[in-house]
Amino acid sequence: MNIAWHYFREQRFLMVGYTMLLALNILAGALFWPEMRDNFPEMIKFIPFEPLQDFVRAFEKHGYWAYFCVQHFFKGAGMFGIAAAGLMGTGIIAREVDRRTAELLLSRPVSRAHILFARWATGALMLFVPFIVVAFASVPLATSVDETINLWHLLQGTLYSFLFVLLAFTATTALSTCFSHHLKAGMLVLGFLLMNLAIYMIQDLWDYSLYNLIDLDLVMPIADGFVPWYEAAWMATLTLLFYGLALWGFRRRDF
Repeated sequence: MNIAWHYFREQRFLMVGYTMLLALNILAGALFWPEMRDNFPEMIKFIPFEPLQDFVRAFEKHGYWAYFCVQHFFKGAGMFGIAAAGLMGTGIIAREVDRRTAELLLSRPVSRAHILFARWATGALMLFVPFIVVAFASVPLATSVDETINLWHLLQGTLYSFLFVLLAFTATTALSTCFSHHLKAGMLVLGFLLMNLAIYMIQDLWDYSLYNLIDLDLVMPIADGFVPWYEAAWMATLTLLFYGLALWGFRRRDF
């Protein structure tokens, strides 16, 4: 418990900032929706990238659910969530080495496996709680602009898209066991995902981007009962793999 509490105190301000970004994004999105709802054709003319144009076409065809999927699942998870995951994950082990406090952490009468799990699980919860709270807070916001969001579909979409964040967090944790400077792991993961976001915007390359995992083509059909179980299973499997690598790296690390 002390290990988890110590990590929470280290990351609490990052969690607050992450929560505020998610909340402001959903609030601004809801306030802008009535204006967008009446001007889809005009908006498409001013959007330079084909994937973003496809988003607006989906808004026009499928309504507020498609718009919410982009705002919270694509932007919230794929941008704000990824940034928070990279910054939180990079400090799980490497930060202690960087501050020369790793020996103090390891002096506790618990195993390295327990230390890693306590810190990783705390970080995962700090990423998940704001994400799901803001998701359900969007329900009354939708009502305020004469729209509705199905709670069951909202829960399914939130859990699915959070797997993308959790995967990035766990990958950063694994890299964190390899470095002595606490920012390196986060910068590598964030740089890799930013490259994938750039690829997503290029028509001939977007099929190779990891952002297809939270694309509208996957999350929007959740409202019709089509949960992307295959992609969810792959993300969950990769998360377990990276966690195993993190544990292996932490156990063999000689501080």
